[in-house]
Amino acid sequence: MAATVLLTTEGTYPYFTGGVSVWCDQLIRRLANTRYHIFAIVPSPKHPLRFELPGNIASCRPFPLWGTSLPGLQTGRVASTVKRAVETTEEVIEDRFLPHFRSMLRAFLVQGSPVEPLAAALVGLQIYFETYDYAATMQSRIAWSTFLAACRSWLPAGRRPNLEEATACMRWLIRYLGILAVPHPSVDLVHASMTGLAGLPGVISKLRHGTPYLVTEHGIYLRELYLALSRTDYPVNSRRFLLSLNEAIVRTNYRYADTITSLGDFNRDWQIRLGAEASKTMFVPNGVDTERFGLAPERRPARLTVLTLARCFSLKGIDVLLEAIHLVRQRVPGVLFRILGERADPEYYNQCLSIVEKHQLHSNIEWGETDDPAGALNEAHVFCLPSISEGMPYSVLEAMFSGCPVVATDVGNVASVLAGTGLLVRPKDPAGLSDALLKLLDGPEAVGLRSRLAEAALRRAHQHFTADACAQSFDDIYSRLSLCEQISQPV
Repeated sequence: MAATVLLTTEGTYPYFTGGVSVWCDQLIRRLANTRYHIFAIVPSPKHPLRFELPGNIASCRPFPLWGTSLPGLQTGRVASTVKRAVETTEEVIEDRFLPHFRSMLRAFLVQGSPVEPLAAALVGLQIYFETYDYAATMQSRIAWSTFLAACRSWLPAGRRPNLEEATACMRWLIRYLGILAVPHPSVDLVHASMTGLAGLPGVISKLRHGTPYLVTEHGIYLRELYLALSRTDYPVNSRRFLLSLNEAIVRTNYRYADTITSLGDFNRDWQIRLGAEASKTMFVPNGVDTERFGLAPERRPARLTVLTLARCFSLKGIDVLLEAIHLVRQRVPGVLFRILGERADPEYYNQCLSIVEKHQLHSNIEWGETDDPAGALNEAHVFCLPSISEGMPYSVLEAMFSGCPVVATDVGNVASVLAGTGLLVRPKDPAGLSDALLKLLDGPEAVGLRSRLAEAALRRAHQHFTADACAQSFDDIYSRLSLCEQISQPV
């Protein structure tokens, strides 16, 4: 009988492109005998599918955090929905909701709180929302006054939000916790593609039903959230609340996961620092579909071309790349930089356009998207990834398989992936990035260096980073965790 897996995602597969989405798609297609249920957290209900779902996906449920008139689950028959709302009285909220809600708030607001009371509160809240209405409860006067009282009681005076900040924080909380009102199918294993909200179904299934729980982190969720929040204009107390909330959730994920996979020592060190038990962690590298990516040097154009495959948002460092392009163009005026990827953050994209305008880079830049990264790599002389944060980026692996030499920032596990077969630079360093690019673009040694790096990277890629090997590793983990569950069941 085929194993069933609940695979949870957040802002990735199957509604967005990107490295994590590629990993999900490859895993599902290669483990064709595994039946998957997909639970996908998305920003709004407006996102269309970006992947064709294979036949072994039994169900796919998107969960929009925003963009709905009411928070929480918005499905079900009208009669039952109305009945739930009517039965959600103030007495019910006081007696059955508030004890769990207070316990959860304490864990979110008091740094260093143990995760066990939080996990118990989350389970209690999910059981409550199986019977009572989420929106009526979370938008009640009782919930709001309890939240304000918790902030006064458990936050130091200098960190207490004012009324405007508290309103924003409660609004986030109402939307985020809607995940607790979503029922999930009975499965053999829960596999979260990141920590954070996407991991809560795994924690709760583990505690309620003993379901094995596997976490795979490509980047470090909490670290990347910190970097993203540092670029926002949210008030300090609001940012502190979001970080505290997510830190508690991440630590809870690490506590209850049976196995935590990482992409290298960089990730593993962070996981342990944030509370993961070292004995639970294991290394499983990403892999590339070798049938899709390969050498085609004859397709490279006469014009020197540098390719970046990345979604346009702040952690990808596109603004840094644009400043480097300004420096590169001074020595190689005819170079073309192709920046292909979804414009995930329109405000950030507009900031990038202002840099293009400032340096008049229009003739050296091509913006766009592609559903054929292999073809784009075969039409480039150099691949460049200027990220501020990464796990094990697929785009670097794909460039290695395509014989396209790599210039990348030394972030995450990029250095261990390349292992000397590409050029590394510090993040947020336009001058250093331009110097590395020029080594591969300008001067009599450039062509030879490109060729040597490409050949070495190709050998390394085939030896360590194939999609088949990655999928086999996870198949083995699924089997081991399922076997452990069977052994632990009472006879």
